[in-house]
Amino acid sequence: MIKTKAVIKFTSHTAHIQVDHRGVIQIFKYHDRSCDFDVFEDQYEASDYILTPPADCYYRVVFSGEE
Repeated sequence: MIKTKAVIKFTSHTAHIQVDHRGVIQIFKYHDRSCDFDVFEDQYEASDYILTPPADCYYRVVFSGEE
């Protein structure tokens, strides 16, 4: 079972932190230009990831028929 532990709002981005029953940390972070998601087993690596805003350079997937 995955439980939401926190939602942290920085001035530059927002991070949603979830932890599963094994202690694996899932982080989804975003701002108005892009988003990012990663999974961690080490809480220190996760904390460094949380503090860094998502990149402004990103890739986009467009399906045919969409603009």
